[in-house]
Amino acid sequence: MGIVEVKNLSYTYPNASKPAIEDICLSINPGEFVLLTGPSGCGKTTFCRSLNGLIPKFYNGTLTGSVHIAGLDVSEHSTMELAQHIGLIFQNPDNQIFALTVEKDIAFGLENLGISKAEMHREIDWASETTGIDSLRLRATHELSGGQKQRLTIASVLAMHPSIIVMDEPTSFLDPVGAEHIFNVLDLLNKEYGMTIIIIEHRIDIAAKYVNRIIVFDEGRVRSDGKPGLILAQEDTRLLGVGIPRILELAMRFDDHDRRFSDLPLTSTQFYDQITACLRKKEFTSKKSLLPPDMLDLVGEHHHSPLIQARNIVFDYPGNVHALRDVDLTINHGDYVAIMGENGAGKTTLVKHFNGLLRPKEGEILLDGEDISKQSVAQLARRVGLVFQNPDDQLFEESVEKEIAFALRNFGMNEESIEKRVTWALNLLDLNRYRERSPFILSGGERKRVALASVLAWDPDILVLDEPTIGQDYGQKERLRHFLTQLRTQGKTVVIVTHDVEFVAESQPHIVLMAGGNVVAEGSTKSIMNQTELLAQCSVAQPEITRLFNDLESYGLPKDVVDVDEAYQLLKRKIEEAE
Repeated sequence: MGIVEVKNLSYTYPNASKPAIEDICLSINPGEFVLLTGPSGCGKTTFCRSLNGLIPKFYNGTLTGSVHIAGLDVSEHSTMELAQHIGLIFQNPDNQIFALTVEKDIAFGLENLGISKAEMHREIDWASETTGIDSLRLRATHELSGGQKQRLTIASVLAMHPSIIVMDEPTSFLDPVGAEHIFNVLDLLNKEYGMTIIIIEHRIDIAAKYVNRIIVFDEGRVRSDGKPGLILAQEDTRLLGVGIPRILELAMRFDDHDRRFSDLPLTSTQFYDQITACLRKKEFTSKKSLLPPDMLDLVGEHHHSPLIQARNIVFDYPGNVHALRDVDLTINHGDYVAIMGENGAGKTTLVKHFNGLLRPKEGEILLDGEDISKQSVAQLARRVGLVFQNPDDQLFEESVEKEIAFALRNFGMNEESIEKRVTWALNLLDLNRYRERSPFILSGGERKRVALASVLAWDPDILVLDEPTIGQDYGQKERLRHFLTQLRTQGKTVVIVTHDVEFVAESQPHIVLMAGGNVVAEGSTKSIMNQTELLAQCSVAQPEITRLFNDLESYGLPKDVVDVDEAYQLLKRKIEEAE
């Protein structure tokens, strides 16, 4: 018998017309590391909530079938009893944090277990050090960044040492280096301590190399179940909108024509080991001169007039927390800018200054050359649309339709225009079926799209998106990428804050790197993504494709390659030369 046994499990939320999950049958053995994936809204989160009894004890609704955890029938045991065996990390960290300080939040679960103070301190030390938040132990929880909050929720569950950990997108707010660190910790817990790990994750490029099993959900049912390489290579998986690692995508392009890979690779190292057998080494000197970090603002790249100017911006949060330190940044009309950097670098704080949500302690923000300090948030919002990192900070209406229409009514639009714009936004972001539904019962990815739709509907000149790809499946990311490209052709200015290096590699915006509350470099995607040391300093991972081509430089290939299309054409030509 597995440590997790699910038989004929179906569940329907209150007032819903159809089940969120239907007839799920799964057995997960002790020590397995399982990835749950599938399109946004396919039932993954609902399934995880049923494992520790939150469904139906907290969410109500109708549940049939059975769930057994470590031999215990979930329906017959309290959530408190089950918490000794299974820990659940929510998609939204704000739903799980309630203590005033980081240390007290980690201690809460341990106090409920009734362990001694000495043991409690040892567990808090271990959990905070393991998740990289030891320096934040005395920090107020409301002062944490999204990524720091996510680390805290992970630490709070790890401290209790459950035999099963269920994690709903635990790295969505983390920078790539932080996400990799968390996966390394989970890998250690899994391999050294035999902990069973079940994880929902859209960042397949990171997760795939750690897990030993992938289960694909679609429309509330299990569609595929098996080993990572086999599942990700299936055409059905890709058709469901599950993104595959870019390295695997590149390898599969070759395998569509001639079999070059005995084992389909999931990492750049695995790809390199197999592809080099087809290549000839030769002396090669890159014709491209890579600029040092302080010269990355390439001459001629920005040729439009300034739109947003941040001049010597200083901002502190209460408690003397220095968030921005003398920031200078210019964003021009029609620019597409990605602001990247480690958690707590000041990215979100900076963009909240663009529409007046935050006001600088020192310095000034200019919009089209005018100081915005005298303008209200309501006035600025007509031109600057901001979609928050956490959609729950932005949503409040009782239905999706009313949420999207709210700002339009505030701006005094007539009902006919409102109806047209709401319908357009719903169709654009694949939300029409949720028109009358409460946004609060949607998945995290769907709520994110509702927040985006509510801003897009009023057509601001400047669109600022804070982590727009969080919770989005591959298909939704591609739709967003194409839409942002369309906005650029219309002369809109787009600013995204993101940790999603693969999304950036495919979109190729102008990159602004931040660290320690300041801008440390900016330049084109190709120039920035080739600066390995600089990226490491800012906790930004190189795209797997770029990492591969850095390793292949001695074979006469350029280093500054970031996307799959260019990579395939270059490798194909080089292989043909070698044959």
